[in-house]
Amino acid sequence: MEFLKKNGFAMLSLALCAILAAALVRQSAEVGSLRAALAEEQEMAETLAERLNEADTELKTLQASQEQRPITVSFANPKVNTMDRMLTVDIIAELPDVHEHSPTIGFCHPGEPYRMAWKMEHLERNKTGNHVQTVTFPLELEMGLELRLEDDTVLFSSDSIAELLPVQLNDGSTSWHFDSERQIFSQCDWGVGLMDPAGNEVQALDGEFRVYRNGTLVFTGRQVPDSYNVEADGEILESVGLDCAPGDRMRLCYACRDAFGLRYEFPIFEKIAMRWDDMEEVPLSRRPTVTWPE
Repeated sequence: MEFLKKNGFAMLSLALCAILAAALVRQSAEVGSLRAALAEEQEMAETLAERLNEADTELKTLQASQEQRPITVSFANPKVNTMDRMLTVDIIAELPDVHEHSPTIGFCHPGEPYRMAWKMEHLERNKTGNHVQTVTFPLELEMGLELRLEDDTVLFSSDSIAELLPVQLNDGSTSWHFDSERQIFSQCDWGVGLMDPAGNEVQALDGEFRVYRNGTLVFTGRQVPDSYNVEADGEILESVGLDCAPGDRMRLCYACRDAFGLRYEFPIFEKIAMRWDDMEEVPLSRRPTVTWPE
């Protein structure tokens, strides 16, 4: 008993120390395990953050590429049925990849939304990635046209259907001189370049140059093939002189017809005669006057 009394507290202390040591070992193991788990979670979080940054960079790159690729629309192979007054034309649209494979386009009057379209067509993606379709619709020579997607994105807009017709004016010119003393306006070296809506060179029929003075036709010269001269009254002319006083407006136009029979008259330039052998250029639309065959 005496031994137990003398050494009991020591043994109890040793037991408590052993228990505390075991508890400390367990806690150390648990702390180590928690630290390892925390480190693993931190590593996963860093990896996830890196992937999110990469995805954000890819998204921004994709958005930038889409912004750099504007929507463009062109037209090709126009054909006119003058009997039924119908126009057939190929539509070629370059759309960003975000658009569906076969988007629907609405034919609208300028300024009207897609929901008011008077005609709808599906565009099909071809091998080059463009969206194309051949369409036929009534041709009203005074009409405007707007092509819209379902989200009201405007693909094409014009207040004149003339931009889709088979003959377009690429360029036209002539050499000219005004003699204010003699009051003569002279012209020579007539030339004109024509193209289709796709930009390909075309040849029209019955081409002739017309000169108007203050709105009145004063000269007509038929185009001579492969020449800068014109023919008038059976005579080939290298130049022509027309009466012109200071203040007169002289307008040069080119008239022709296409292979389908439509007739065009393209304004080339208009000038106002000045007092000192000079002429002032008047801003002029190149939009043609188009008429049906008689």
